[in-house]
Amino acid sequence: MKFKFKYIDKLEPEIKATVEMFMGSRVHDALERLYKDLKHQKKPTKMELINFLENEWKKQWDDDILIVRKEYTQQNYLDMAKKFVSEYYDYYEPFDQATTIGTEIHIQIKLDKEGKYLVQGYIDRLDSKRDVYEIHDYKTASNLPLQEYLDDDRQLALYAIAIKEQYREAKDVKLVWHFLAFNKELHSERTDEELQKLKEETIKIIQEIEACKEFPLKVSPLCNWCEYKPICPEWKHLYEIETKDVPEDDDGVKLVDEYAKFKSEEADIQRRIEDLRDRIIAFAEKEGVNAVFGTEQRAKIWSKEVHKFPKTTDYNYQDFVDMVKKLGLWNEFSRIDSFKLEKSFENKEFHGEIQELLRKFAKKEKIERVYLGKK
Repeated sequence: MKFKFKYIDKLEPEIKATVEMFMGSRVHDALERLYKDLKHQKKPTKMELINFLENEWKKQWDDDILIVRKEYTQQNYLDMAKKFVSEYYDYYEPFDQATTIGTEIHIQIKLDKEGKYLVQGYIDRLDSKRDVYEIHDYKTASNLPLQEYLDDDRQLALYAIAIKEQYREAKDVKLVWHFLAFNKELHSERTDEELQKLKEETIKIIQEIEACKEFPLKVSPLCNWCEYKPICPEWKHLYEIETKDVPEDDDGVKLVDEYAKFKSEEADIQRRIEDLRDRIIAFAEKEGVNAVFGTEQRAKIWSKEVHKFPKTTDYNYQDFVDMVKKLGLWNEFSRIDSFKLEKSFENKEFHGEIQELLRKFAKKEKIERVYLGKK
């Protein structure tokens, strides 16, 4: 849905930025300044770089920037940014590891020969060591990914495609991530075969997006950092009631509160019913009767021993299925798992032809449920 808001509807977000986004931009600015100065044979001191960071922070700060984690302040995030830049400076000084070609380089990646499918992006820094090129990416995130994640990363790998086309002398292109919160540098590489496969996969993803007519909503903890949260159907009502003097007077609030009250009572009643049922059965067994009488109602106890065959989760289920097929009973007593089939169909797990054949039998129905959960 965020993709739709941003790229299709082209909506202006109500939240300008989160503090994490702002901090990341200011750190990028400082490191871009460092390497631009170095290209001009000027080596700024660490303190000059920190001062530049602080000045840019103060100049560009806006009180509308969202701080999700209320236990931390703007100053905490500024201190983090200063720490990132300071540790980076100490680690790489005197900055002679390679030759810097450029910073914040805008590139276009051509995915097919005709140029129908193009992807663009910005490289934080491009370095070279003779015929080996390095794509550097600065990360201020508070998590350190596993190597497997980086080996599957699309962004820098797509950048590598553009660099190999623009710089024909490049024998290798290395992907380098700087995880500044941990003062760590992580690497990955791609073969030409892997890059070709990535092109094909990316084209397929683009085609799927272009053909997409529905954009399902997915609620997760990351919603707290989404700049479109105030207009998202999942959260819009929350923002509306927060602007009211008496939120409790809102019709929606009243309906949900009453619904939640009855649902809570329903659960308690159901537990009580099950407890009473067990006690009635126990009483009937003790007294040797098949019916227990109240003042106006009669409780009839019915019991019967039956045979149950293995379920799909039982260890011997497959053996049971094989035997039923062998006996020629499968067609008569098996049935389609409609729920599983419908889920796979909705998720487009079948190949095109199969999907289209199934579509002839699919009938659209609107299913409506209400789920309760904490805000």
